[in-house]
Amino acid sequence: MPVIRQIIHAYFSVIDRYLLREFLLNVMAVAGVLWLIYVATRFARYLAQAAVGNLPSEVIFTLLGFSSLGALSLLLPIAAFLAVLLALGRMNSDSELTVMAACGIPNRRVMRNVAIFSVSIALIVAMLSLVIVPNVLSGRYELEQKAKMAADTGGLVAGSFKESRDGSWTFYSQGLSDDGQKMDSVFIEIHRDERPLVFRAKQGHFDIDPQTGNKYLVLNDGYRYEGRAGDKDFVIAEFETHSLLIEKGGAKQVRERHKALPTADLWLRGGDKDLAEIQWRISAAIMTVVLCFFAMRFANTGPRQGRYAGLFPAILLYIVYSNLLGVTRAWVAKGAISPWLGGLWVHLLMIVVLVVLFNRQKISQLWLQSKPNKGLTS
Repeated sequence: MPVIRQIIHAYFSVIDRYLLREFLLNVMAVAGVLWLIYVATRFARYLAQAAVGNLPSEVIFTLLGFSSLGALSLLLPIAAFLAVLLALGRMNSDSELTVMAACGIPNRRVMRNVAIFSVSIALIVAMLSLVIVPNVLSGRYELEQKAKMAADTGGLVAGSFKESRDGSWTFYSQGLSDDGQKMDSVFIEIHRDERPLVFRAKQGHFDIDPQTGNKYLVLNDGYRYEGRAGDKDFVIAEFETHSLLIEKGGAKQVRERHKALPTADLWLRGGDKDLAEIQWRISAAIMTVVLCFFAMRFANTGPRQGRYAGLFPAILLYIVYSNLLGVTRAWVAKGAISPWLGGLWVHLLMIVVLVVLFNRQKISQLWLQSKPNKGLTS
C-alpha cells in the first residue's frame, strides 16, 4: 500500500486524485444500487420458481451468486457512465469546474482523468465479459438444469409409482440414490392409445444435453415392449442403453448455453452466431469508454438547469446505444451483415456524435462564417 500511494502521489496531482476519487465513489455507489436491484429481481424470480416446484429451494442462493456475478459485465458500463455524469454534474453545479478553469486547469485535464477512469473500468469489463462471466454462466447453466431435473424427480419415492405432470407416462423405481438421479430396477409405461410402450431396465439415470438443453432418462440393460399383449405385431427388443426424451430444451436454453461458451471456443468455431457473441462481449468494454466521454458533455449544463439536467438525455443515449448494439448482434447472427463490420459502425457513429457535441460551438461558428462567403460569391 505505501508503494502504491507513492506512485499515485508521484504521477497524479491533488486535482487528479480528487477527480478520480469522485468517480470511484460514485461508480461504487451506482453499481451497488444497480446490483442490489438485480439481485432482488433474480431472488424474486427464483422464489417464484421454487414455490411452484420448478426449482429446489436449497440451490436458490448458489444460483443467485452465479447470476449476480455474471451481471457485473452489464452493470459496470452504465455504472461508470452515471458515475462520471453525477460527479461532474455536482462539480459543475457547485462551480468547482469553474474554479478549476479560473485557476488555470484546462478542460483537457478533466478529460484525461475521465479517460484514465473509463479505460480502467473498461479493462475490468473486458476481463469479466471475455473470461470470467462465461465460466460463471456455464456453472449457473449446469446447476440450474440439474436443479430443475432434481425438482422434476423430487417426488420419486423408491417402491412407489409416479405419474408425470401431463399424465403421459408412469414411472416406477425399486431403489433411488440420495440425489434422486440414479435408479435401480426401473419400469416406465408410456401411455399411447394405439400402441402402448413399456420399458424395463436394471438401471437408469437422468442426463441433460449441454448443447440443446434436452432432458433424457438413460436406461441401461433392459427390454422395450411395444404394442398390446396378444397382438400379432407385439414387439420385444433388448437394449444395452436407451435414452428417453423427458423434456425438450427450448430456444432459451440454447441461447443461455451459447452465452456460457468460452471466448476461445467461440473464436475457433467461427460461425456467425459465435462472432456475434464475441463482438457483443468486446462492445461492452468499448461502450464503457465512449459513454464516459458522453457523460462529460451531458454534465456540462447551464447555470440554472441543475446538476441532474443531463440525466434524461444520458439515459436516452444509453438506451439507443445498447439497442443498436443488440440489433447489430442479431443481424450478425443471422448473416445479414458482415461479421467483420458487426458493431463497429455503431461505435463509430457514437464517436462521430461525440465529436460533434464537443465541437458544437466551433461547428456553429464555422457555419455562420461561411454564410457571408456564399453571399459574396453569388
